Amino acid sequence: MVLRDTSIPTPDAEKSLDQAVRRTGGGEGVEGPGKAGVTGKGDASPARVASIAGRNNPTSLPVASGAAAPATTIASSSPEAIASALRAIEECKERYSKVNDYTCTFYKRERIGGRLHNPHVMSMKARTAPSSIYFKFVSPNKGREAIYVTGQNRGRIVAHDVGLGKFFAGTMHLDPRGTMAMEENRHPITEAGIGSLIDTVHHRWKVELKPAESVVALHSNTKVGDHPCIMIESIHPDRHPDFLFHKVKLYISQEHGLPVRFEAYDWPKHHGIHPELIEEYTYMNLRLNVGLRDHDFDPASSQYSFGRF
Repeated sequence: MVLRDTSIPTPDAEKSLDQAVRRTGGGEGVEGPGKAGVTGKGDASPARVASIAGRNNPTSLPVASGAAAPATTIASSSPEAIASALRAIEECKERYSKVNDYTCTFYKRERIGGRLHNPHVMSMKARTAPSSIYFKFVSPNKGREAIYVTGQNRGRIVAHDVGLGKFFAGTMHLDPRGTMAMEENRHPITEAGIGSLIDTVHHRWKVELKPAESVVALHSNTKVGDHPCIMIESIHPDRHPDFLFHKVKLYISQEHGLPVRFEAYDWPKHHGIHPELIEEYTYMNLRLNVGLRDHDFDPASSQYSFGRF
């Protein structure tokens, strides 16, 4: 189940995507508590915001879109800046508690084994109770499907491949943390979705954000697609065993009040080297509370292709 897509011309996905990035006003990072508020030199990695090159072409790579007006940037290692970030993610958590389900186009890029893999694009359905996920691959392996519902199917992912993979394997029941399910994935399907993203960021920021060890920057007037967002950037200048990432960028949609993009970067390997992207997740065309039902997460549903060619 190696996931590749030769239709996306990305021999070096990170480099080609970065070449398409344009900086937004105030979108450049800051380096450390001693340089809070300094822009333009502290971090050569641009503030990326996703836009889709044509909504009718979901395989297009997320590229950057600058704001029309100058962005407002507040960068600080102060307790007040950290409190603003914590308050924002707590508000996301509160808003998400009112979400029953959603649909979207899900984009992910992950670095595994030192290599940044090509983007994956999937149609996604999610429900909060019971926790349920449905994926249909758009690129690569168009047509592959997977369903996971907490407490059903003996705790397994129900999945099928396409082409010869489907012919030989048929419908598979996979351990969410098993070798096949985790191939080219940093996280299991049990941790997929906006709710898990909010919970993870909320927990890590409460543990990690300390004035002496962190810088927080708030960038307004950024966009993900055509949706205005506020981007919160948290940076740990120095590596620490308890820190997961050097830098995190969280884009919160002003329309939905929920995260629609997440980027995480490792510490630079050498001075003057850009931090490497570790993982990146984008939720486009987000629709909330659309009324998903049990049949939307049933492999036997006629709308899906489990068990059939």
